[in-house]
Amino acid sequence: MIFNSNVFLVFVAVVSLLYWLVRHRASHRDGLILAASLVFYGWWDWRFLGLLMLTGGIDFVCARKIASETAPTIRRRWLWLSVITNLGTLGFFKYAGFFVDSAATLLGHLGIPVSLPTLQIVLPAGISFYTFQALSYTVDVYRGQVAAEPNPVRYFAFLTFFPQLVAGPIERASFLLPQFREPRVVTQALMAQGLWLIIWGFFLKVVIADSLAPLADLAFGSPSAGGGVIVWGTLAFGGQIYGDFAGYSAIARGVANTMGFQLSPNFAQPYLAGNIQEFWRRWHQSLSTWFRDYVYIPLGGDRNGGARTTLNLLITFALAGLWHGANWTFLLWGLCHGSALAIFRLWKGSTLGSSLRIPGPVGGLLTLSVVSLGWLFFRAPSIGEALRLLRAIAEQPAPAWAFSYAWAVVPALAAIGLSDLFHRRFPPEVVASWPWSRRAAIQGILLIAIVAQWGKVPPGFLYFQF
Repeated sequence: MIFNSNVFLVFVAVVSLLYWLVRHRASHRDGLILAASLVFYGWWDWRFLGLLMLTGGIDFVCARKIASETAPTIRRRWLWLSVITNLGTLGFFKYAGFFVDSAATLLGHLGIPVSLPTLQIVLPAGISFYTFQALSYTVDVYRGQVAAEPNPVRYFAFLTFFPQLVAGPIERASFLLPQFREPRVVTQALMAQGLWLIIWGFFLKVVIADSLAPLADLAFGSPSAGGGVIVWGTLAFGGQIYGDFAGYSAIARGVANTMGFQLSPNFAQPYLAGNIQEFWRRWHQSLSTWFRDYVYIPLGGDRNGGARTTLNLLITFALAGLWHGANWTFLLWGLCHGSALAIFRLWKGSTLGSSLRIPGPVGGLLTLSVVSLGWLFFRAPSIGEALRLLRAIAEQPAPAWAFSYAWAVVPALAAIGLSDLFHRRFPPEVVASWPWSRRAAIQGILLIAIVAQWGKVPPGFLYFQF
């Protein structure tokens, strides 16, 4: 079920009404959330509900066993069962076909005739998100950071919570599960905050992201696209993926607010970052902190010298790149960001870097350039195609295309920048405290823009493919 669809609007209205009717019974609310989440996920393809419940059930049992056992060896065995189940399921559905095809291609280049089966595996929606959330639950139980949940209904309601099930934020059990264990009080302030986030999220998705999508598609979908189209299309894609994903995250947080929950922020004005390290503290925060806590730090983090830190960064971001999809372009995108972070750390630790202060606008422009280069590889269907796009940019003189598509991209990117500045000064909880007349005026303008654009682009969401 796609957020920016009429079906979802009706679904949320019905669930909200039922949620209000059972407001005095927490157990009924948990059951309602679980039922609603299964309908929400099954709307896309009901066949994968069994996979979701099976892997989630294994994690439920593993966490309970880890919590009840005292022998370290036995506890580790149950942890490894959870890890293998989650990563094995993710690996099969997301990467099996990719590695088989890559192996066949490599052997063909080596002159070795081979006939490997082509695997046509349907990727379950949101598997990367809910797998990481389930895995972090069992790891945190093993670490003693959260108590194992004894109530299966509450546990599955937490695991399948529909606002963030298929697109995040990837919630930690230590943050979200206690909210299921306590009475949820939907206050007027929380409702106001939720409504603001929902409307703002739809504005980012429907008005900003969907208006930039055609130019991004033109740049990356046409073999004859010139350098100007590619440059502006890459910038358009950077705005599209931000509006798409940040908008979806805002809607998820807003819907959760209206049910008495708080979800973690996922974006904090990333395009205002002054360096690449700051960018990753602001972009897709639930994923970047997940890889920090469960991959980078266990590898050693920055505790074993510069060379080992660089290696840990490259490994972490290579895995983060592959998390996004089974394509070598995602791996290259991850290595690009990992290398940029390693270079930034070396620069910051050098004598020149510590004494020379780079002006904020210059640092921001350099960061945006690195991020945009990464987006080109991220969006391209293959490494060969990405290199062709770079050649097309280099072969066409800049004056010939510098302003060719500015009219289509600059207004939307300016709207993103202004919105980020606005939310830096006025976060949702501050906006929720404003007089209702001021909120109504701003929300009314946003709603007019949303209604005007609603349905002009087929409903979709970029991160469903990841």
